[in-house]
Amino acid sequence: MTVMTPCATLRRRPLRLGISVGDRLWMNSSAESVRVRAADLRALTRVAADVRDEYPETDIVVDIDALIAPSAHEAMSAAGSHHGDTLFYVGTPTGLAGLIADIHSLGIAEGAVIPPVRNDPDAIELLHQVVVPELHARMSR
Repeated sequence: MTVMTPCATLRRRPLRLGISVGDRLWMNSSAESVRVRAADLRALTRVAADVRDEYPETDIVVDIDALIAPSAHEAMSAAGSHHGDTLFYVGTPTGLAGLIADIHSLGIAEGAVIPPVRNDPDAIELLHQVVVPELHARMSR
């Protein structure tokens, strides 16, 4: 007897990544998607499942507020408190890529939209120069 888990029954979709700066949004795909928000991974799993039930052919991307820096210490030093309905990541670009890859690999969502907490050019550069290539490398393994 074969037991199918929810993740095993999902069709693997390509990883989606968006970067939102101000009112501009860059996405690595033009496919239709629904953006969702949740304060933690447990809530995200529930919200994404509800959206997937309603829109089964649409990609789901989660908003993740990100405060990234070259080192975790730098990111933590710049972080204040965060009270909101959005996942909040503080750390390195490689760690952020790992979180996004895990969300995708587990079938929770097809990817993420990252609105940097600070519209700091250095953080935006880290997204383009480290997070994007790291995600490509992880997905090609």
